[in-house]
Amino acid sequence: MADVSSYLKNNLSKVFLAPNTSDQKVIEKAKMKLVENGIMEDIIQINYNTQELDEGNLYVSYEPPDLVVRIVYDKKANGLVKMKSAEIIRLS
Repeated sequence: MADVSSYLKNNLSKVFLAPNTSDQKVIEKAKMKLVENGIMEDIIQINYNTQELDEGNLYVSYEPPDLVVRIVYDKKANGLVKMKSAEIIRLS
């Protein structure tokens, strides 16, 4: 188990979960897995809009059977958001 909270830049950081599914069981399991890995539940948002992310935020996508955690490391003035993969968390 990895402590992915160490990737957050500060207390105002956002964590966007893009589950790519409407299955509530998968969404809840993904949230719980993030909490187990050090993310506070109250900062996890279901959101696909990467334009709302800032440097130091996390974008987590569900790519069966894993959650892929990406760190936003740059945001350009034109809105382009650059991310790099940081962790892969097994959801099963």
